[in-house]
Amino acid sequence: MGRRTVREFLDSLPSDRRRSEVLVRINPLSGSHWQEDIQATFRNVDGFMIPKVESRDELQMLDDFLSSLENDSNTNPSKVILPIATETPRAVLNIADIAQGPRVCGITWGCEDLSVELGSYCTRKTTENDRYLDVFTHCRNMCLLAAKAAGVQAIDGIYQNVRDVVGFEKESGEAKLMGFDGKLTLHPNQIQTLHKVFEPTPQEMKEANAIVELWEVGDDKGAIEYQGKMIDMPHYMRAKKVVARCSGISSKDDETIETPQPGRNVDEETKHVDQDEIFPRVYLGKHFEDLEPGLKIRHFLTRTVTESDNVFFTCLTMNPAPIHLDHELSKGNASALDGANNNNINAGKPLFNSMFTLALLVGMSVPEATHGTTVANLGFSEVLFPKPVYPGDTLRAETVILDRRESKSRPSQGIVTLQHIAYNQRGEVVCKATRQALMKKRVV
Repeated sequence: MGRRTVREFLDSLPSDRRRSEVLVRINPLSGSHWQEDIQATFRNVDGFMIPKVESRDELQMLDDFLSSLENDSNTNPSKVILPIATETPRAVLNIADIAQGPRVCGITWGCEDLSVELGSYCTRKTTENDRYLDVFTHCRNMCLLAAKAAGVQAIDGIYQNVRDVVGFEKESGEAKLMGFDGKLTLHPNQIQTLHKVFEPTPQEMKEANAIVELWEVGDDKGAIEYQGKMIDMPHYMRAKKVVARCSGISSKDDETIETPQPGRNVDEETKHVDQDEIFPRVYLGKHFEDLEPGLKIRHFLTRTVTESDNVFFTCLTMNPAPIHLDHELSKGNASALDGANNNNINAGKPLFNSMFTLALLVGMSVPEATHGTTVANLGFSEVLFPKPVYPGDTLRAETVILDRRESKSRPSQGIVTLQHIAYNQRGEVVCKATRQALMKKRVV
């Protein structure tokens, strides 16, 4: 009955949910019913909430099961998971590892089940403003720390008394100040209060914008002063997060955001800042969907490398190898590398630092391939330097897409394997680099 009711509800939802995700809470992985829960609701959900998770191994088992369903149904994007990571003593001790499990988009915590296993008589101090007992406060803190260490969202636990609006608002405000990204709710009446608490207030936005502006226009990045307070890098980064959080929220008409920045265009009808109008950005790169295996891209940028390039890069990287700096040594070195093919035209020229060649190759590939669409460079699986590079050589670049796959833990992104190739003016390959990059998908 329960699965059918949930499935009917899911089938009634619109397919173009743009600003919300739907996660279904299933039975514990230690039991025998969770597979049926997933199969019954798999089609129209974004992910699953997992109770009583105790280890990363359990999440790996779940990941394998979800992968098999996704492969069979050609599902895209991959489902995400939100573990409740403090419901047993073992879970609390493993929470940092759980937060780094496959598909984990965030973690949350709960104390009711844990209190049963501990033999606790209650979870809160009724004589001290209803605050959690120390052991459960520890679990809350560990949830926040583990999530931030793993780079996933930290979601605060429930507030059990659904009639206590004041208490819920107070605890939600504390969660926001601590650094939680959100909070679980038990009742629809709590949702509006939660949104109100987690939205930056006009005063918070005003202060954050002022700090960001002062920091970014200042010449000295050691510290600045704002309203008598010393502001350094952590304060600047915190202010940027406040601005970023508000950029995705439509402000209410009676909560106009005031900003100290000159020239800012504010829509008088909607009363919120148009970020694209303030700082329009143009990205040229391709998204995950565009980078099909076999695609070949010839890049428009070319570069004639000079001896000053080589000297500056060698000094910058503190590499004292004489083959990059010593002209006399280079006379014999060029002959040994080139043989008789080029009539010693490179005799006396220092050999270019190969790390410069690699960096230049990747840089030349950016505009048509990854400009503004890369989330992260995941690493290089192979780098080859078939021919040397000397001052005066002119280099061009090509990129070939070798492979791509969905990200198991990031449904809005995918992993692409790119092979970059650099040629000199004679058409010789001087560098070939294969790397993996985490790429953005198009926003639907």
